[in-house]
Amino acid sequence: MWILKHDKKSVTISLNLHKAQDLLDGLLAHPDMGNEAKELIEKLKEAGIEPPARPDHIRYEHAPPL
Repeated sequence: MWILKHDKKSVTISLNLHKAQDLLDGLLAHPDMGNEAKELIEKLKEAGIEPPARPDHIRYEHAPPL
């Protein structure tokens, strides 16, 4: 993440798509984080960012070491 510009009222950042998706996913997982988080969710969605796709099946098997 890079801070492109900041002043007393706002901060402009730049980050790659994967990090933006992770950020959005984390913010959506914690809806109690306040108004700033809600504003950031809206801005990410306006920019076309979507949370990463969930896998259809997660394997929970354990294989012992060889």
